[in-house]
Amino acid sequence: MTTVIQEDTVRQLHLKQKVMELHVTKDTYVTSQAKDYIREKGMRLIVDEPESAGISENKAIRPAKEMAGGRFVTQDGKNLDAKPEHMTHLHGNLLVEKNHPRIVLRGMLDDLQADIIELQVRAEAQGMTRTVDELSETLDYCRAIMASEVTEKAFEVVSLLGMDEARQREISHYPKKYLGIGHLMPDYRMGAVAVGLNKLRTKTRQTELAAVTAFCTPDGKTVRGDLIQALNRLSSTFYIMMLRLAAETQKQAKEDPNE
Repeated sequence: MTTVIQEDTVRQLHLKQKVMELHVTKDTYVTSQAKDYIREKGMRLIVDEPESAGISENKAIRPAKEMAGGRFVTQDGKNLDAKPEHMTHLHGNLLVEKNHPRIVLRGMLDDLQADIIELQVRAEAQGMTRTVDELSETLDYCRAIMASEVTEKAFEVVSLLGMDEARQREISHYPKKYLGIGHLMPDYRMGAVAVGLNKLRTKTRQTELAAVTAFCTPDGKTVRGDLIQALNRLSSTFYIMMLRLAAETQKQAKEDPNE
């Protein structure tokens, strides 16, 4: 199980035990708020046994044990000795066509993760450390959705950027009240990163629709409502991040109109 370190934990270690170096493993998740506190107090976050060049190996990818003997089965019960090129694994040695709705969903989740990483590169180039960290949190969240779908295990509800679902809904519905800025008509003048966040928001919406296609039955029932809800929360998170950046840009423009 992944260990999560929140801001309050770091604060207590710093204030009560005078800790200035926080050692974690590569599997530990440190929230963006905790990282902000670490930077503010001049603390050091040290990852023990780091991966080479900061690149982590994906050890979750491994062949199903049934594949060792070259045994495959299709959804209609056929046995195959080899995997046809037009088919892929739904789970274990069960094969489906590559245009199966769940495989399409996986492809969109994969694409969404790639776009998050791409925006991280752009944000880092602009020195937007907080945004980079928050995007890391959304990336982990997206990967958790993918893992939940593939393993067919229930999605564990977690907070995103320190917000539970109720808080997130409140801010996204009433941004003027909480962020000092109303709902936006996306515009290039928001800046490259804010525009990129809007793109992530729309792509997440498309991925959510793919999940509806994959998991809603003809009689209107939803098989994996947890994943659909998780994607809805993710798109709201990107929207809040976009609004917050736009509000900060607006504030800076007012403070320094010559910029």
